[in-house]
Amino acid sequence: MPKIEDIEYTPNPNARKFILKEPITNGTSRSFTNAAQAVDDPLALSLFSVGNVSSVFYMDRFITVNQDGTAEWDDLLRRLAVPIREAPAVTAQAATPAATNYV
Repeated sequence: MPKIEDIEYTPNPNARKFILKEPITNGTSRSFTNAAQAVDDPLALSLFSVGNVSSVFYMDRFITVNQDGTAEWDDLLRRLAVPIREAPAVTAQAATPAATNYV
């Protein structure tokens, strides 16, 4: 389970970037603009399920979440932290076989 190291502001006031202590991918980026696109991605789907989320992008040790502009960030950040902390971290051993599929 990745721990959240920091939460950064972005130039977009409706987006926040979660910096993680452990990677959740090994170089592969994932981007979703709605829950239907995320149906096969447990982490992204769980973030959309929190509510008020309009897009999710993640890679390596960060996750950027955009909200619909109607939620208070303090409350939304607390709700988003739960599925982020529950996501499995990627280990080097687990990533090795998957990395060979992309070569």
